[in-house]
Amino acid sequence: MIVNGAQGCLLSQGIPVIPGILFLIILVGFLPIFFDIHASPVTNRKVVIINFDDGLKTQFTHAKSILDKYGFKATFYVVCNYVNNKKGYMTWEQIETLNKEGHDIGSHTMNHVHLSNLSKKEIKYEVGESKKCLNDHGIEATTFAYPFNDGSNDKKVVKIVSKYYQSARTANNPITFLSCDGLKDLSIQDNCRTYSNMHRLTYAITGWSHDFSRMVNSYDDSGLFERFIKVVNSQDRYNGDGQINAIPIIIYHIVGETAPVGYNTDLKLFEKEMKYLHDNGYTVLTMEDLAYDDKVNHIYLKQFKGQENSGNIASLNEKNPSQIQTFSGH
Repeated sequence: MIVNGAQGCLLSQGIPVIPGILFLIILVGFLPIFFDIHASPVTNRKVVIINFDDGLKTQFTHAKSILDKYGFKATFYVVCNYVNNKKGYMTWEQIETLNKEGHDIGSHTMNHVHLSNLSKKEIKYEVGESKKCLNDHGIEATTFAYPFNDGSNDKKVVKIVSKYYQSARTANNPITFLSCDGLKDLSIQDNCRTYSNMHRLTYAITGWSHDFSRMVNSYDDSGLFERFIKVVNSQDRYNGDGQINAIPIIIYHIVGETAPVGYNTDLKLFEKEMKYLHDNGYTVLTMEDLAYDDKVNHIYLKQFKGQENSGNIASLNEKNPSQIQTFSGH
């Protein structure tokens, strides 16, 4: 598990609970995949969520054109006080363009700080003011990412975050389960970390930090691409017949930087990965596409239609893939 204080932005995501809403923490990680992974024949029933952290300039100048080429939308987590003020980060004009073009913009605090080290007043500023900051630029942020993977286990922090956002991300493992209860025996997901409105742990979801995986495993581009393929296909063990039980969340930071930097993905590699998703029929989603059904205590994907009599979380609607429906109680 990523330790607090690991360098760089090691984040993940979840879904909060304000009265009646469950607050989920989505874990985005770098640990090896402990269960068996075999690249199965690809189908059009595969899904993946793409995230970009920190609001870095290369995400707009380099990654965006490739996302546009393949028709993909992503979630971008922005540090408000870095915008227009810090070299290497996006401008408000660029962020507003992403928002207008249908990308999802989330909050990453005002100053990218360790939240657990702050007072309640300081946390409220970093968390709440960052939502207001985005709103002042016409952006309704519904999700939050914890800087440095710090604060997601701190009830004081979680309580404040859950007042402002539907979801919040931290870091851990390569794949997200839309439900823990039915898959616990099959997965390594046993530290289920969704918070109820009483801040009691119930269950969690997981994902993968792409560029941190390169750093800790010393992958070259070829090795990282092979790892990428394994991660995005790791859902095959849990999904079938159109049923979506598990989904990878892929996080990027810098894209296409020519100078040697740690959290960087080579531009050719990024395009190769996006082409792989496109050519193999993946449905690419954002964090905004995740929703929570409090009747059955499950997460579902808005792009998919739930089946009332199924124990699974989401099901592809063959006739109208864009139609969605939450589970009814059963």
